[in-house]
Amino acid sequence: MHTLQTLAATSALAISSCALAQHDGDIGIVIDDGRLATVRFAASGTEPESVFGATFGDTGIARFTSNPGFEALPGTFAPGSRTGFNLRSGLLRFTGAAVEGVADERVEAKFLTLVVFLGTEPTPGFDLAVASNGSFHRHVSFTLKTVGAKLPASGIYVAELELYSTDGVTAPSEPLWVVFNDGRPLLEHEAAIAWVEANLAGGGAACPPDLDGDGVVGATDLAAVLGAWSTPSADLDGDGTTGATDLAAVLASWGACP
Repeated sequence: MHTLQTLAATSALAISSCALAQHDGDIGIVIDDGRLATVRFAASGTEPESVFGATFGDTGIARFTSNPGFEALPGTFAPGSRTGFNLRSGLLRFTGAAVEGVADERVEAKFLTLVVFLGTEPTPGFDLAVASNGSFHRHVSFTLKTVGAKLPASGIYVAELELYSTDGVTAPSEPLWVVFNDGRPLLEHEAAIAWVEANLAGGGAACPPDLDGDGVVGATDLAAVLGAWSTPSADLDGDGTTGATDLAAVLASWGACP
């Protein structure tokens, strides 16, 4: 009897450990006060998080990764709904002390036949069905590509995303960032993640019209607003859509951020 109880307890622990490992490193998705929010799953529960690391080549294929995944626990979403992402601003490249817009680099995001390229402008993404129990677990394939002659030898790239639900009642998430490492040292990747946390996720709120996070409100931010017109991607005033007041906010803040 004791042997059976011990075996059952051991099996339960193994199943629990596998379930936890499944979440390790993924972008956790929850609904907080009617809005999508991102978290990191931990043994103690969930921890709020908006910046996630990714490494091209981690599966053995150069400039490709399927991590991090997107995951929500059972009961999170309404069965029959879909969950997806949009690129909120142009893809950025980390310079070691700041970020700048990319030149020819693009990140291809793909799931089966759904494909979108994350490039120099805000870009609509795609959505995928949630499970019948309201959970969600999908790994999108990310591949670094170029529209020019060749890619730089290495680099670190930053994608600012938002998550959305098609259930008609849940608001899109606040911005989240994925920091992709392409062949740079681990310490440099960690420094880039820390910079994004401090200057975009943490400090970006001090200068909301700086949509590309370069410390200046200028032409690329104006282009981001115009490119996101009538969508929530560059919504600065919180009314759910990008429009005249958001454009006015960018023009009023033109120049270096405080």
